[in-house]
Amino acid sequence: MVQETIEDFKKKHVENYKNAVLETLKNNTTGLFEDDILSLLKKPPLDSMDIIKCKFLDLAKRHKTIIQAEALDKILNDYRKKVITYIPSWEKLRIEELQKNICSFVPKKENDVIRLNKKDFTSLNRKLKKMMKEDISDVIDKKIVKNVKQLFTKVTDEKLYVTLSNEMIKFVQSNYVKQVLESIDFKIIVKDTTLINGVREQGERFLFTKMNSYLLNEDKQAND
Repeated sequence: MVQETIEDFKKKHVENYKNAVLETLKNNTTGLFEDDILSLLKKPPLDSMDIIKCKFLDLAKRHKTIIQAEALDKILNDYRKKVITYIPSWEKLRIEELQKNICSFVPKKENDVIRLNKKDFTSLNRKLKKMMKEDISDVIDKKIVKNVKQLFTKVTDEKLYVTLSNEMIKFVQSNYVKQVLESIDFKIIVKDTTLINGVREQGERFLFTKMNSYLLNEDKQAND
């Protein structure tokens, strides 16, 4: 095989490797957002698993009043329907940030491979968590906080309404957001580790093929 063809084959091998790593990144990110994080934000399968609903009903019970169940369900459904529309933008940010090193990879040494380390996620995750917190909080304000009054009947005492609504608002704006972000953080840590290992495995396959392929080593064999 002529030298030019060998070089073309080597370049093709590197491009295939980069594409495989990109695919690993995309699959990992899709799993993170469209499975793991979506499960935290969409309507839970059981009412007993609905953190907000259970808290609001518990607060109403403690204050010996009744809130309108249908209105609560609608408010929570509107919140969830809206907040999950932000998932594609979060997903896009992670892929765009992490694919920079992958797309720019050019092996300079015999054993060069694409590597992702924990430090590579530090800046990204800080930016990502800030973005998610702002988006979730914004939707909470627009879909829950602004509509809290709909939960109460016309005969609800004004003083009770103020007290109870303030407690509900405080919960969703602080404790709830904190709980959700902590759960998301755990999901991200797990997926980051999985991605690091997945990229390492792709590198091992790349080097194994590189070292054991007759075509990729034809120029070496010719000099032996």
